[in-house]
Amino acid sequence: MPRRKYDHPPVHRTDLLPSNLTAAKETAVLALLRAYRRGAVLLGREQWRLFFETGRFDKNFDEDKVTFAAVIGAANRVQMARWQVVGQLQGWISNRANEFRDTVNRSTLPPATKHMLHTINVLGAWFRCGAVVMKDTGEAIPDAVRRLARTIMRHCMAPHRKPDLSRLSMRLDHRAGSIARPVTATQSGAVGWWVTLSTLAKGRKIAVPLLTYTYHAERPGRITNGIQINERDGHLTFGVITDMGEACARSRADYRGSGVLALDFGLSTLFATSEGQLLGQGWLNRLKRYDALLSMIAASQQRAGRKPRDSRRYQALVEDVRGFLRTEVGRVLNRLVEQDKPAELVLERLDFRHSDLSRRLNAILRNCGRKVIQDKLRDLEERFGITSSEVNAAYTSQTCSCCGYVDKRNRRDQKTFVCLWCGHELHADLNAAANIEARRARPNGWLFQGKAAVLAELVRGFGERRVRAFRSGRTGSRGAPADPRLTNPYFGGKPSAVVRSAERHEASMKSPETQTF
Repeated sequence: MPRRKYDHPPVHRTDLLPSNLTAAKETAVLALLRAYRRGAVLLGREQWRLFFETGRFDKNFDEDKVTFAAVIGAANRVQMARWQVVGQLQGWISNRANEFRDTVNRSTLPPATKHMLHTINVLGAWFRCGAVVMKDTGEAIPDAVRRLARTIMRHCMAPHRKPDLSRLSMRLDHRAGSIARPVTATQSGAVGWWVTLSTLAKGRKIAVPLLTYTYHAERPGRITNGIQINERDGHLTFGVITDMGEACARSRADYRGSGVLALDFGLSTLFATSEGQLLGQGWLNRLKRYDALLSMIAASQQRAGRKPRDSRRYQALVEDVRGFLRTEVGRVLNRLVEQDKPAELVLERLDFRHSDLSRRLNAILRNCGRKVIQDKLRDLEERFGITSSEVNAAYTSQTCSCCGYVDKRNRRDQKTFVCLWCGHELHADLNAAANIEARRARPNGWLFQGKAAVLAELVRGFGERRVRAFRSGRTGSRGAPADPRLTNPYFGGKPSAVVRSAERHEASMKSPETQTF
């Protein structure tokens, strides 16, 4: 079969373009966006009801044609809104399904029960009314296990807010929002695109000019015939979507990557690599400056009896933090790919917290930081074919990458790691990166184990190896008085909550009466 012109997987990128539309056009577009959002909220309620009745969302569920058409207008906009709403809800439920999986893996339930719970999770059948059967045996899953699955899923859903559909961006395809290059009326070259939108008034369309800029103009790929419209701080933004699939296919074919590179993420040093590189060492100082400004504005707002988010300066600063995070992560990882050309990246499960930063900034970093890095990793996979995987990061900062001895006293401070067993000395982040690379060979189940189980495995593994101490004045396994294990609670030198938890975990695996989550 001959190759089609666009016979490649689509890779979409969105650029937000400003517009100098007239006040009348802006009023019409805002009315359309707000009607779309009101309809999205109603569609969300319909889909949640459907989810708890049938156990799933359905983007083709279209029984009530009157209500939604009265709010959103044309039937094609109702369908576009429904598909977008279902996509948002499915993404949220997918994250909860991951938490469900981790909860079951960390539990002390019998393996057979875990297997049935994982089957329910894969099928998305937490709230399904009909029977659920095992794929391998055809056996119906007992009601008691299904009740347990509902309880676990409710527990996973409770701490998280459901998607706020009242702030949904409006995504219109060619049926309601076509885009074309201007033939005339370019306003001295400033206008890059004209968007034709159908409005709430039947049969009325308006043309919206979009102003271009260099980065968007130089992006390779083809512009898709659709538009994304949003409102930020009272101003309309228009997202033009580019399909870069063909360009990404060429870059993947040209990229010559090899080897595995492990990355240790931190807020003191952005990334430390298993090759001994420290990247983004000064960015914590920049974050501290942002933190001081945010705290100052928040205190001023609170003294005036207002919320910090009511301040435009505060909102602009938060956007600056997010932009700085995106720029810095992109810059560092792009440089890493250009210099080292890895075929695979291995990272720890990311945790965005630092004791030197306020709770407010830690929350901002936690909310957007993980998504920024995940989006960048997906971009690297799409453009260069670089795969990425996560490993369990428990005790990577306390474990010696040379001999495997784990002791919290090994980590002297934020930068210094000195092993009390073999004397190995290294930058703390580089030592953690080496441990992350070594854990790539661990079974996949390690990723979902709790800290107690990981510690028990590290202690057991160190005890089984005949590791000689190279540090002067000690003989290691022969039990010299300087043996640090004698005062290390991880090895039983002094009881600790972590060790007791690990022992309870091991005991509960043998005792079916004690089953905890």
